[in-house]
Amino acid sequence: MALLVDDMASGELLPALDANMVAFWTPYGRGAGCTLHATPGAVWFYTGVQHPLFNGVIRATLGPDEVEITRDALQAHIKERGAPALWWVGPQSKPDNLRTRLESLGLQPAGEAPGMAIDLASLPDDLSAISGFVVERVEGAAKQAQWARIAAIGTEALDIAASALERIEATLADPQYRAQRRYVGVLDGVPVATSALVLEHGVAGIYAVATLPAARNKGIGRAMTLSPLLEARRLGYRVGILQASSMGHPIYKKTGFRDVCTYWLYMQS
Repeated sequence: MALLVDDMASGELLPALDANMVAFWTPYGRGAGCTLHATPGAVWFYTGVQHPLFNGVIRATLGPDEVEITRDALQAHIKERGAPALWWVGPQSKPDNLRTRLESLGLQPAGEAPGMAIDLASLPDDLSAISGFVVERVEGAAKQAQWARIAAIGTEALDIAASALERIEATLADPQYRAQRRYVGVLDGVPVATSALVLEHGVAGIYAVATLPAARNKGIGRAMTLSPLLEARRLGYRVGILQASSMGHPIYKKTGFRDVCTYWLYMQS
């Protein structure tokens, strides 16, 4: 096991939050028909899925002259395949004026995503039962594809994006992907929700928490967040992290997560 982040006051928390996010997204760049660029200065991937979340720059520690070079390299893929991309600009990003540089290059602000953390010792020992609901681990290409479709629809992606992500997810099989844990929530025998757990860089990262519209407001999103975190705690992890959507942020706050940083999102199209 990697050296764990002990608590939310640790100076290692923000670097771990960034690195854990990179670990979640980079396998998508290794999927069939996808591209991954990973150097010490930048990590970006491009799937061609028609949703910006599945294309973009997830770490940038660039020199001033490298920002435009990175923008141009990603733009070549956008020109060829048409899908937009996001840049994630956080507290570890470089240069310090990266947001201004991106705007000067024509990128548009696309909102903010709070980086959040929680002390896993504060979690309840058991979750409140939801009638007819269970959380199952995803195994195998067919279940991976099912997971991807539910995650996409649950985040209100268009059907064309859901279908593309479904195809790509079924091809993911590299060791970094297999080290992650994906879950599907099943209500009365029907898969309705997703989440993923990434145990890397000393923290437990939660991703892709999504619930189909017909199954919302039943506590399922909370269960899909806490169940993996309880598993991480049993494995010895002490801090959970995530990047929150505007829909999820108030739910995570009620669960006990605290804001620890902000990611500014920029759209490249």
